[in-house]
Amino acid sequence: MSRYGSDLIVDLLVEAGVEHVALNPGATFRGIQDSIVQREDGPELALCLHEAVAVAVAHGYAKAAGRPMAALLHNVVGLQNAAMAVYNAWCDRAPILLLGGTGPKSKAARRPWIDWIHTANAQGEVVRDFVKWDDEPHDAASIGESFARALGAARSEPQGPVYLCYDVALQEDELPAGVEPLALERYPTPGDPAPSEAEAERMLELLLAARRPLIVAGHGGDDAAAMESLGRLAEALGAAVIDTGVRFPLATDHPHNATGVEGVLEEADVVLALDVDDLELRLGPRVGDERLTVLAAGLGGLRLRGWSHDYQALVPTAMQATASASATVAALLRLLGDREADGAAERGGELGARVARARADWRVEAEVATADGAVPLPRLLHELGAALGERPFRLANGTNGRLEHRLWSMRGPRQYLGWHGGGGLGYGAGATIGCALGSEPGVISVDVQADGDLLYLPSALWTAVHLGLPTLFVVNDNRQYGNTVEHAIRIAEQRGGGDRRYAGAGLADPPVDVASLAASFGLWARGPVTEPAALRETLAEAVTVAASGKPALVDVITPGF
Repeated sequence: MSRYGSDLIVDLLVEAGVEHVALNPGATFRGIQDSIVQREDGPELALCLHEAVAVAVAHGYAKAAGRPMAALLHNVVGLQNAAMAVYNAWCDRAPILLLGGTGPKSKAARRPWIDWIHTANAQGEVVRDFVKWDDEPHDAASIGESFARALGAARSEPQGPVYLCYDVALQEDELPAGVEPLALERYPTPGDPAPSEAEAERMLELLLAARRPLIVAGHGGDDAAAMESLGRLAEALGAAVIDTGVRFPLATDHPHNATGVEGVLEEADVVLALDVDDLELRLGPRVGDERLTVLAAGLGGLRLRGWSHDYQALVPTAMQATASASATVAALLRLLGDREADGAAERGGELGARVARARADWRVEAEVATADGAVPLPRLLHELGAALGERPFRLANGTNGRLEHRLWSMRGPRQYLGWHGGGGLGYGAGATIGCALGSEPGVISVDVQADGDLLYLPSALWTAVHLGLPTLFVVNDNRQYGNTVEHAIRIAEQRGGGDRRYAGAGLADPPVDVASLAASFGLWARGPVTEPAALRETLAEAVTVAASGKPALVDVITPGF
């Protein structure tokens, strides 16, 4: 049988272990699509109704599974539709293989009009400023090397999306004799950058001398070993840990996890920042405080681009090592050996008691929170945690001020997957679908989802039903774009204007019937729920539906601002 360029591309996808490919259909990658569906061992297709959903699915999968998923993007229009979702993945360091179709590049082969407006000189320019690498191989012999380089770039730290563009003729022409797939195992992924011996020794010296050491954890904790190592380091130093929420580095109920505990940052004299991009945000008023010694190890400097200022503010530090969080923790533990800092046990005991008191207070407050005609968000999360109980779940999307971390006990690696990264709306539902595809059987993928974000791309719900995934969408429905409302309140107060907070930001006129919208896509859906007692019963039923392998949605009215 004849073999085509697209067969070679799919050979490489299979060899790379790519299990799923998300797509919204397009003629420019019809060759790749045919090569996928015609082979029994090919990746499974995840059909989406918008390219931004397809990329969000791959984004969520990458964080859940710890390996790349692919998304197919139809020439310039599909790529432009996907651009914001690609930027989210770039900011969030999510490894995704973005495969684009284009062409025909041969002008003689183009159909009038459509092939001209959908072909670009260098299609990758649309996303070049926010992918790790892009390429457009021009012959079949170049496909293998291009793919191997892209795969290595996506997987290596700091991870991120890559974009490969294939001419339709390259996909559909027969392969020349002698062109075969590369053996990808001969091109291993580079190891994580690590601190030098001198850097690690100096870090440890300053940490051991600290009175109140603090660890601020960013990009790290991707597996059980990394979580265990960070816990050991915190205990040996007697250090509190603040989790920034971009990943899940430490169990929520670990006695050293002081995320959200008042006063911890203010008391610190030495801070170890583990791959934290937005250090200015995390240190707050203590940025530049001469009484605070900041030791930074991270990979943000390897991601610098001239287009977007996603690299955040430059913060003064005592040390700046180009090293991953896991490699830094490993180096410090190796140097530490069986030792621990003076007073570590005493500090750790005090911290554990303080953390336990704070968590108990948060839960008591959430259990009794009420509001007229609405369910306060802490109460919603308390009831959801109770409904989930001991069932295995992953929080695929959390944009609720980290309240879930205060109220729930999450202990497993990748049990919490962070948020969009780039601030682009429309991420949550697609990422939850990707999380479900990348999770073990029996795990419920949970999305505590703002209504405004969901209404950007509600068609993602169709894909959840189409694929039959154990997903639970709980809508935090305050019928407004809350961030805009908050800004409207603030600017009106500054200027002495009237209260017009909902003008241009309210979603209550008319209110969207979110449950009916979801049901129209085939979901089991209930709502709007306005009372805690009704919510408890509804969530219990929804969890049962999701656990059976079917998507469920509960729309909950929460107080506005």
